[in-house]
Amino acid sequence: LTHTTNTTITTPTMQQAQQAQDCVNSVCCNCWTEGCGLDQCYGTCADGLECAAGPIEYCADLIWCFGSPLAFPCIFFFPPNPENEQQPQGAGGGWDVAMMETPAQKPLLCCLGSLCPCASQWLARRAALHGDMTKYKLWQGYHDGPQCCARRCPGAPITIRSGTYGEDQCPEAFLCLEICCLGGINSLCCAHNVTRRLVKEEYGLGQDPTEIRVNKCTDFFGRIMAACCQCAMCLRCTSCLIGCCAPGSEGAQECSSEGRRAASACFRIGRILWRGIQSVKLIAMGCMVAQQDVHIRNHGVPEPKAVEKEEMEDRMDEREELVTE
Repeated sequence: LTHTTNTTITTPTMQQAQQAQDCVNSVCCNCWTEGCGLDQCYGTCADGLECAAGPIEYCADLIWCFGSPLAFPCIFFFPPNPENEQQPQGAGGGWDVAMMETPAQKPLLCCLGSLCPCASQWLARRAALHGDMTKYKLWQGYHDGPQCCARRCPGAPITIRSGTYGEDQCPEAFLCLEICCLGGINSLCCAHNVTRRLVKEEYGLGQDPTEIRVNKCTDFFGRIMAACCQCAMCLRCTSCLIGCCAPGSEGAQECSSEGRRAASACFRIGRILWRGIQSVKLIAMGCMVAQQDVHIRNHGVPEPKAVEKEEMEDRMDEREELVTE
């Protein structure tokens, strides 16, 4: 009975493997499947990949701790100047309290902002709107216009028109959706950036020095992460093709195996960097939420300036044009 069961399980797998091999043989000539006489070349490539895979894996083991909140001190390797000194609001951006001081002044709010980011962003947007949810619109109109495919092909999805989706009927629910899912994997960061921009424009504020450091840090390591993922994809695809098309070449199979090993190590570094970037962003969000709360409580509802009124009217005109189109 056991023998029969094993045969039943393995036979379809063997048949699929044989079908895949037959497909390769029908496309590739015998010369290619045996390595085209480049067995020695494949072996040399395998030796090179083996030498590279080791250090890459060691690097991944070395930086694993940076895929956590321990990565936050890395922001101090990036200077806030000259951006901090050149902004119109002066050094510090005009905030009442610096981001680095908020954990001491608003520890609970900082913790809430980092540990419960969705709830804190919901509260931060309400505070930015001064409790008046009738002012709420999807992303406050900052992302109106063509997005995604519509940027290349007019009429294709997606064109955003805030205020036309019935937000006024249930603004709290729309705000929850905006924070949790409407922006995809970046929903939380997108909602945070909108609130941050809204507060800055309303009070005429600039960037905090720590905010500049965080942006430079995430941009720098984001580029490294993207390069690691691109390298891993190239290695994985190439090793797969070599392994499938040259099954009769020992050197090609060894090259394919070492290529997959190197690709896995590159993917691992990319994942570590991604987790580190997200950790830095979450800690920074907590500090920014507390910073915004202090400033809003200290200054209350500001009186709109003439220039701001004109900008708001222009923005409303643009929205009406989009709706008309």
